[in-house]
Amino acid sequence: MQPRSVRLHLLGLIAAAIVPVWLFAAYLLVQFALREQDRIEHEAVQTARQVSLVVEGELFNLQTVLNGLSKSTALSKGDLQAFHDQAVNLVWGTNRVIILRDLGRNQLMNTEIGYGTSLPPLEPLTDHDRQRLQTSGLFVSDVFAAAGSKDYRIAVGVRVPAPKGEDLILSISVPTSRIHNVMMPAVPDGWTVGIGDHQGHFVARSRLHEEMTGKPGLPEYVEKVVGRSGSFTSRNLEGITLLAGYYRSSYSDWFFTANLPLSAAKAPLRRVLIAICGIGLLSLLVSMALGYIFAKRFVGATADLSARAQALGHGRKVEPLHSSIAEFATIADAMVDAERAIATRRTELEAVLDTVPAAVWFTYDPKALQVIRNRFATELMGLPTETLTSFGQPEHVIDTVAVKDGQVVSREDRPLSRAMRGELVDQEEFAYILPSGVERFLLSSARPIRHPDGAILGAVQISLDITERKRGEEHRKLLANELNHRVKNTLAVVQSIASQTIRNATSLTEARQTLSSRLISLAKAHDLLTQQNWSGADLNDLILGTIMPHAPLERFQISGEPVWLPPNIALSAALAFHELTTNAIKYGSLANATGRVCIRWRLTAHKDHRCLDLNWRETGGPRVGPGGRKGFGTQLLERVFDSDKSGSVTLKFEESGLICELRVILSH
Repeated sequence: MQPRSVRLHLLGLIAAAIVPVWLFAAYLLVQFALREQDRIEHEAVQTARQVSLVVEGELFNLQTVLNGLSKSTALSKGDLQAFHDQAVNLVWGTNRVIILRDLGRNQLMNTEIGYGTSLPPLEPLTDHDRQRLQTSGLFVSDVFAAAGSKDYRIAVGVRVPAPKGEDLILSISVPTSRIHNVMMPAVPDGWTVGIGDHQGHFVARSRLHEEMTGKPGLPEYVEKVVGRSGSFTSRNLEGITLLAGYYRSSYSDWFFTANLPLSAAKAPLRRVLIAICGIGLLSLLVSMALGYIFAKRFVGATADLSARAQALGHGRKVEPLHSSIAEFATIADAMVDAERAIATRRTELEAVLDTVPAAVWFTYDPKALQVIRNRFATELMGLPTETLTSFGQPEHVIDTVAVKDGQVVSREDRPLSRAMRGELVDQEEFAYILPSGVERFLLSSARPIRHPDGAILGAVQISLDITERKRGEEHRKLLANELNHRVKNTLAVVQSIASQTIRNATSLTEARQTLSSRLISLAKAHDLLTQQNWSGADLNDLILGTIMPHAPLERFQISGEPVWLPPNIALSAALAFHELTTNAIKYGSLANATGRVCIRWRLTAHKDHRCLDLNWRETGGPRVGPGGRKGFGTQLLERVFDSDKSGSVTLKFEESGLICELRVILSH
């Protein structure tokens, strides 16, 4: 047997797969056509029945009117005039007509004709209507019109007992247009619905109603309306072939038909058939094209797969293989995944070494002169990171001076060199002086990199930059010394305050109260300085904080420009203002209800310093004079402010009150 090409085999495979699908599609198409036809026929019958229910509802409403009117007392008593008035009122403003007649042709009452007027004879009842009256006491008439009139109407009649003699017929009629209007909401779009009476005449039609009502239907159409319901195909008056569904009402004995052009009914099926054929033809063409492409690319795919295997073996990037052969594509994807996994691990290692906040050095040089650095190590050594090569490229070490425990350490005794000799280095501190003169403190550990057989291949050193930690330790020492100095100064001040207070006090109670007040003032000054990290205090804030616990601010007039006092002067000034305030309360302007204190200051600049001139002036208080001996306040003011280096203080005891003039020398 002559061998066939791969292309022919692929085409045969495609044909073997497509032909059964086509046969199955043809079977489904036939089944679909039959089901679609049944569905449309069923929909036509249901539409006709739905319209019949709507129209029968209207007819039943008319019957209800008659049933109610038939119970009239006037009718039962034979008072036809009163009965006529009742009937006229019932149909007033409508196009309904109510007639009372006998079983013959005589009218007894007609709402369209005034009572007492001679009434014309009527058409006799048909045998069909008489039979319906006898069996059910009700009939629905065929469509009719008065002689010479085109006002086609239908009537609903019921048998009513007469006061004397045989029964009468009470009927109500409406125009066929009323039936048309009632049925139209139930007519679906695209459908034509007709209503025929017992004789096959049009009662109403959804289209061309005015032209068709009262006219007989096509005999070939009407004769197919057999039985209660069904469907058929026939031509209409316009010669269009229709698919018709009908339903005959047992209530009215009318038949209702729902019609749809046969072409419209078959249009969906035709569209589906065209779509399936088009898709089938397209599938065949695509299958043939794919068979040609597969055969052409089969050999090429094999060569591409071999090339990718070689790239993976040599560590090069493996490109994805776009092949229609699933096995080849799976193998190629596995190669791509393997290459990506290797690249990902390499990238992850590089990312870790580049982002970890530790300096890392690798070396495979026995002398540890060629090293591989991560980015943190490069920055730590002061090297430019813009020219940093990708991790894995060795570079020569830079010249640094290493110091441990105050001794210079040679390169052979540094952690990386020791690890190359097989030593283990754990968390040793070194100070490195870089070529730029910058000093770095590093906490270093190092390990050798060994082959599985134990031979040393290289070494790795990891160092943490502890420069800031070392500086922090030095700073904490300075802070501890500063705190010690300030505590001693504060204790000295407290000791001095206590000594002077006890010496000047006249009783233990006075000493306790005065000492407590002065210590509180000192504490508030400390709080104010602490809020500013002991950098100083604002003069205005200091004055307010000192006087507010003792006297209302309304009795003070304070003014002056912003002045920043050093910590030592701020403490002394706080004590001084405390003493001035308490003395004013005891002996000065604050000792009564009308005295006031005016505090003003100004700052003047000199060549090598600044001067703060402050004036404390009391007015409105009792007359004061100098005491016999200097108190604690006076001694404090003179000791702090009255010297060549710190400034001067002047106390004046005027008749109006005490005046204290302070001059404080401040540095620039």
